[in-house]
Amino acid sequence: MGNSASPTNARSLREELAGLNRVQQHEVAYRWAVANGKLIDLLGEFAKQRQLLLFQSGNECENWLDPVLNIVYKMNTLVHVGENISKLFERIDAFNMIFPATALRFIGFQAMSSNNVYPIFVQQFIPHARFATKSEISEYMHDLGFHPTSRDGEFENDIYIVSDLKPKNVICNAANDIFVIDAEVQTK
Repeated sequence: MGNSASPTNARSLREELAGLNRVQQHEVAYRWAVANGKLIDLLGEFAKQRQLLLFQSGNECENWLDPVLNIVYKMNTLVHVGENISKLFERIDAFNMIFPATALRFIGFQAMSSNNVYPIFVQQFIPHARFATKSEISEYMHDLGFHPTSRDGEFENDIYIVSDLKPKNVICNAANDIFVIDAEVQTK
């Protein structure tokens, strides 16, 4: 895909963001996106040119479906990380480690202004899927070594707390394979 961020460039961005406050992170991310050609206009031309369809969105992400390539573009609004881009990248790393079948790949930023950018990720779209049941989610997480907490849709192990594992965020394909498409992952 032509708009993917090379690991080296993304790694250098992450190093630059470490330890910066929210305002500084957004300024650095904007400059990085401009310098590396990673400003992606999901709200305009990019979506129109690729005929992306606005897709089921949640509180923290706006989503677009590319029905030709079977991928979902996810623009994260940083609501769950206090607009801390660096913290989001850490959570995405943990998500990708726990749920590699639905890993999120960073491709760039949507600029709302030069001091307000939202990271954009792509994720494989699972066609012909249905929402998983709570019992299917529990069994799946148990198989991954997690146990439920007292909160609905939340599981933990010795390292991570995974929340928002509700049927709307976990799907099954025609073969009944489980796919977590959205979850909040935090290190304990």
